[in-house]
Amino acid sequence: MMSIRTIVMALLLGSPACSLLAQNDLIEGTVKDEAGAPVSFANVILLAEKDSSLIRGVVTGTDGTFMLGRESSDAPALLRVSAMGFEDRYITHLSGNIGVVVLTTATFQLDEVSVRGARPMARLMEDGVQVVVSGTYLAKTGTALELLGKMPFVSSYGSHIEVLGKGTPIVYIDGRQVRDLSELTWLSSSEIKAVEVATTPGARYASTVNAVIRITTTDPLGEGFSLGNRTTLGLKHYGYLFEQVNLNYRRQRFDLFGMLNYENYRDRPRVNNATSYYLTSGVVEQNTTGGEVVRYPVYEGKLGLNYKTANHSLGFYYNFSFRPSESAGLSAASRYINGVFSECLDNRSIVSRHNRQHLLSSYYMGAFGKWRLSTNFDAMWQRNDRGTAEKDLSSVNPPRSFSTVNDATNRLLAGNAILSFPVWRGDMRFGAEVNSIRRNDRYSGDADFILGNDNHIDETTTALFVEVGQKWGGAAVSGGLRWEYTDSRFYKFAELQTDQSRRYHNVAPSVSVSFPLGAVQTKLSYARKTSRPAFEQLSSAVKYIDRYTYESGNPGLRPIYRDYLSLSSSWKDLVIELSYSSTKDYFMWQTVPYPGSSEATLLTRENMPRFSSYGLMLNYSPIFFGLWHPVWMFAMTAQDFKLTHRGETLRLNNPIGVFRFNNALHLPWDMWLNADLSVRTSGNGDNASLKACWACNMALYKAFANDAWSIKLQLNDLFATWRQEFTTYDALARTSVHKIYDTRDLTLTIRYNFNLSRSRYGGRGAGNAEKSRF
Repeated sequence: MMSIRTIVMALLLGSPACSLLAQNDLIEGTVKDEAGAPVSFANVILLAEKDSSLIRGVVTGTDGTFMLGRESSDAPALLRVSAMGFEDRYITHLSGNIGVVVLTTATFQLDEVSVRGARPMARLMEDGVQVVVSGTYLAKTGTALELLGKMPFVSSYGSHIEVLGKGTPIVYIDGRQVRDLSELTWLSSSEIKAVEVATTPGARYASTVNAVIRITTTDPLGEGFSLGNRTTLGLKHYGYLFEQVNLNYRRQRFDLFGMLNYENYRDRPRVNNATSYYLTSGVVEQNTTGGEVVRYPVYEGKLGLNYKTANHSLGFYYNFSFRPSESAGLSAASRYINGVFSECLDNRSIVSRHNRQHLLSSYYMGAFGKWRLSTNFDAMWQRNDRGTAEKDLSSVNPPRSFSTVNDATNRLLAGNAILSFPVWRGDMRFGAEVNSIRRNDRYSGDADFILGNDNHIDETTTALFVEVGQKWGGAAVSGGLRWEYTDSRFYKFAELQTDQSRRYHNVAPSVSVSFPLGAVQTKLSYARKTSRPAFEQLSSAVKYIDRYTYESGNPGLRPIYRDYLSLSSSWKDLVIELSYSSTKDYFMWQTVPYPGSSEATLLTRENMPRFSSYGLMLNYSPIFFGLWHPVWMFAMTAQDFKLTHRGETLRLNNPIGVFRFNNALHLPWDMWLNADLSVRTSGNGDNASLKACWACNMALYKAFANDAWSIKLQLNDLFATWRQEFTTYDALARTSVHKIYDTRDLTLTIRYNFNLSRSRYGGRGAGNAEKSRF
């Protein structure tokens, strides 16, 4: 490992001059609209001053940036920047970086009718789709979390976000990773400039990242002291409160920022399970009805500093969170063997959890001529402890009373560096990242049928990557390669387990080609991704569920490998994507006989054979209806998945359809009414058969005093129709599950901003993919 780290440091500290290509004088800048959003595919043309003849030209990238070479033999020239729907802009003083070029929306006069040019809401970018928010009706949505649920190819419910076909994404706000998705409720949609949904993220991201959502906020305003406050009052079968305060003090180049957040939340999930076990002793059927009452408050705070000049920026912050929870559960089960009643089982449990986390994050960004350097360092300490007190009652066996304790501690040290510079018609970036993880996981109980365990994991991952992007007119090509080496050592009761320790060499290529076909912009992408097991899934501790059911992780789990291929097109207000993926070593729950018992079972995770998945997604967001802003989204996913069930091959390949119809209506007095309908059809996903469900959400939004105040009334799942009903299959079991939550939810959110001035903190964080494994 020392030799690898030496190589990494040599790459990071090597002289940039050794790699510079010969460059003529470059004119560079960024093209944005009046709302501050980047203008993609704008024409930037160098014209001769004498006769306006064309010298050369380029097209802006998806981030609005451009670079145009200028030779000493060129005649005196001026620059023309143009894009459909905007007034042309001419620039005469050309010298190096000309900064931001702002285009004004074109206005046409037709018989006393003023018509303003309009741009599509969604458009293709090199690794996904970009949606402009600032200056549109989307800015009146409410929170960033609610806004993401309206993005193309994104599905959300509650605090859960999923990119269809790619799973849970990594979310960034201004380049900084969001550690807890509840943070998205702190940010108002009116503060967001644009959202990018990357369905094929490149090599700069860890190979475990299947999808990325990047949120860009509006430029910070004002100096001095600023305050932002959000209060949410909610009602389900009880009342609850969210309270969050953001503070910032800015003085020229200096920012001091802080945050305090408090949440008091409760839930009462109920579940009905019907499980059939096909064992050598016979067919065992167990029908269970249960429920619990859960309370999980959140206490969180952040404090940080940031300093920014024209070419350099650095900062750090400290974040602390404490998440205790308490739950009381009660379940009743009837057990049958070969159709004959065998036993009644009752379980009563009290569970107490405490999650404490400390995160220290710092960064530096600098510009050295045409070179850009970005470095980040993160240190995180986390402790999760869980204690249970349980009582089992049986109609034929003596009662059991026992308690368990599970204590897990995590430590992460991570750093990365990225260096970028212009090359020919585009740019190149390369970088490295090193992560070091230490985890201790102890589990014990006060009964002889509880098997205690003490696991320890030391894991180091080193990664190198390179990305290159080039543009020719309306066409663009980008590609990248990421190499990762992981050394994971597994200890059980302080003894190294060589069979369960792993070393991985992983190569993750990615490539994207985009080009116009007339008025249609088209993109073809390929990426290889991997997913490593969460540390809890690697634990060998055997946990007690009931006297016939146990649960354990699997230290021998191999990583999942996925190959993604997608074809995307956009035309006016329509975006379409076709996708294909091949998945190897996917891991899922499997039931196996419990050692030494003919009736008990052990639930664990195992790797599955390779299978394929297919997807079709369409998003149509017309902008010509005036006061009414509809969005239609349709997606269909299908898989070629099979497994062994009861000794026979079971195919689970019925497709699933997702339909969403969002409506935003601009009412008098500048109020906004949102009515959203979501539908999911029945079908197969992984090893499950899902039943259809649907939900309707309503919201009313009003802002005051130029968005200094805002109020939103929201009613989620108006008809209480969103249900989780599915049946899972594995080699020895079939389980039908019906989960019931309080999905109908009424909230009132009040926001107040005084001298809005967010921090200019620009750190991206390090070890971001590894943090999610805790």
